[in-house]
Amino acid sequence: MDRIVGSSSPEVARDSEVYPLAILEGAFDASFELDHHGGVAAWDRRAEKLFGWPASDVAGQHLCLLVSPRQHDEVLPRIDRALRELVFENPLEIRCLHRAGHRFSSQWFLYPSITEKHHRLRIFVRDLSDRDRLHNVLSERADQLAILNSIEDGYTELDLKGHHQWVNDAYCRMFNRTREEVLDPSYTNITHHPVSVDIRAIFKKVYETGEPIRAFEYEAVPGRFCEITVSLKRGADGRPTGFVALTRDTTRRKQNELELARAKEAADAANRAKSEFLANMSHEIRTPMNGIIGMTELALSTELDSEQLDYLSTVRSSAEDLLVIINDILDYSKIEAGRIELAPIEFNLDELVGNTMKSLALEAHRKNLELAFHVDPELPSVLVADAVRLRQVLVNLVGNAVKFTKTGEVEVRARLETRSAEQVKVHFTVRDTGIGIPPETQSRLFRPFVQADSSTTRQFGGTGLGLAISKRIVELMGGDIWIDSAPDAGCTFHFTLHCAVSYHSVACSPPTVDLRGIPMLIVDDNATNRRILHETAAGWQMSPQLAASGAEALARMESAFEASAPFRLILLDEQMPGMSGLELLERIRFGSHQGAAVVVLTSSDQSSSAARCRELGVDTYLTKPVKPAELLAMIQRAIAFARSQPRRKSALPGCTGTRALSILVAEDDEINCKVAAAALERMGHRATFASDGFDALRKWRDGQFDLILMDVQMPGIDGFETTRRIRSQESDARTPIIAVTARAMSGDRERCLEAGMDDYVSKPISLEALRQALAPYA
Repeated sequence: MDRIVGSSSPEVARDSEVYPLAILEGAFDASFELDHHGGVAAWDRRAEKLFGWPASDVAGQHLCLLVSPRQHDEVLPRIDRALRELVFENPLEIRCLHRAGHRFSSQWFLYPSITEKHHRLRIFVRDLSDRDRLHNVLSERADQLAILNSIEDGYTELDLKGHHQWVNDAYCRMFNRTREEVLDPSYTNITHHPVSVDIRAIFKKVYETGEPIRAFEYEAVPGRFCEITVSLKRGADGRPTGFVALTRDTTRRKQNELELARAKEAADAANRAKSEFLANMSHEIRTPMNGIIGMTELALSTELDSEQLDYLSTVRSSAEDLLVIINDILDYSKIEAGRIELAPIEFNLDELVGNTMKSLALEAHRKNLELAFHVDPELPSVLVADAVRLRQVLVNLVGNAVKFTKTGEVEVRARLETRSAEQVKVHFTVRDTGIGIPPETQSRLFRPFVQADSSTTRQFGGTGLGLAISKRIVELMGGDIWIDSAPDAGCTFHFTLHCAVSYHSVACSPPTVDLRGIPMLIVDDNATNRRILHETAAGWQMSPQLAASGAEALARMESAFEASAPFRLILLDEQMPGMSGLELLERIRFGSHQGAAVVVLTSSDQSSSAARCRELGVDTYLTKPVKPAELLAMIQRAIAFARSQPRRKSALPGCTGTRALSILVAEDDEINCKVAAAALERMGHRATFASDGFDALRKWRDGQFDLILMDVQMPGIDGFETTRRIRSQESDARTPIIAVTARAMSGDRERCLEAGMDDYVSKPISLEALRQALAPYA
């Protein structure tokens, strides 16, 4: 602290001040002078700029106008003491207040100015704003550098020439360099030559476009991979000043990717081997299955006592169940390998759904379940899609519904959802009254080998593949599949398909009876059946009424008779509680409606019911579920021939009325030869057997055959090669060749046709399938 005492001669004091004050004014950013009251007495232009106050506004104003209010108690007493006692400190750290309201740091240096009457105080001010900004920047930069040094990725700042200006510790570790080595101008990483890319071009592109390049992976040195992100640094004027690069070592990740790629390649190879194995297993399994099912069918067509019939029926049922499992596994294998191909054909949707439901009716009727289906009349009658795969989806869903439903019904509906000129979207629903599925397990249903409950497989059987296969088929056909269900509330499976529209008309017989306006009575205790039958009959412009029981039916018939409008047709369910359909039929035949045509619908497979119907003069007898075309034909017949004599269908499986064929059978399996021999003999054909391809060629040259049944897989030369040789040696006459194969993988049919075969039948072959294959040539 300095103590300055004023001289008794003011003139001397003033002269001695001039030169030092001029030097001080040049050394500081502003200066001003205070009077003995602390008011502003002098104010230079630099003070105006620094504090924002013009001289006219600040003149006479107290010093407190220039000092931050928080420092008033500290600063003002010290200035007042300096004015009174000429005792002061240099410098003072002051937070000044700008006219605009912001604050800035400064240093004040105090010097006395002595007048004739009072002391004055000249203050020289140094602006510390730049110092504070620099301090803040350095503090922030220190924090940033600490953070950048803590990350695992390499961080570096470069100038426009590619010289490093700053790098973090991770970068030095990554490239095994010290910071001094990296910052040396002779070291530059953007001029080295990586294995896989010109890294200098990356920086050049960032400079030219101004856009960053993110996560660009390259091989820095052989076996060492990096991922770099480069962006441009800009100055306050917006012009480029350098680059910022972030580098990540991705060598381990790349190694993992390569290992995954190798593992995928190995898995693909294993999958191809599995597919080939399954194709071979298809042959190995289906060949003995052909013998089991074929010989069982032949045995069942002979005279058997009840016990033998029961045993053999069980064998056939078990073999068919096993075949379903085998087919599921093979189908899923084909889908998984991407080897399934759709084969669109024209088909009648009513017929397809009806035939599918009839194929499942026996099991449903054994459980006393009602099966019903309805196809929206707005749907085109002929569609184009893969009918075989559509039937497979329906069989899976309806089969599951029958399997998991103890009582009640299973209903299938197909309705038109959307339509364009060339295509329709069909929405199918399969509803049951079964056990239902809780929401938490529904999402797992369409996964392979998964069922709703771990006990399901044990209780109900199955592979758990049916829904997974259905989902994949539906997706291949451009649709979706989903479920609505709740425990103990049944299930409704939905799926949609896109089908092309065919403009070919359906060939059908002209109606023999005009059905328009014919009064009919539908008697069925099942509400779903009544609703569907009513919609169907109304679509034929008939006048249907409904009855839910025998008693209600009798009451309606009596009312109709009294109104002189008796029913001309009665559609009658056989199995009903209370009064059965047969009891009602007896009353009809001996009552007021004895002249009405009657069509009996049944869920029973008992021949005694059919016999009783014929005794009552009813030969129009259909097993549920009923196809609309089938029902229409039966109604036409019933009305036209209400009391016709029953016509028995032949139970013999032969082909009466067709010519006997001389058939060469190329088959190496002894059991299959026996099956084929018995089946062909029963159909009236003559069979000659060849044990392999060479034997088949020899016997074909020596004999005259109407047809060849050619096993595809045989020792020596297979069926494909045997067929090619036959075709190459034929002159004018061409011998029809039907492939018989246990291989059921995608592409086998095409291979058969390409080899010169005329048709294709897959093992195991049923008698009916064999008969149909031979029919065009008999």
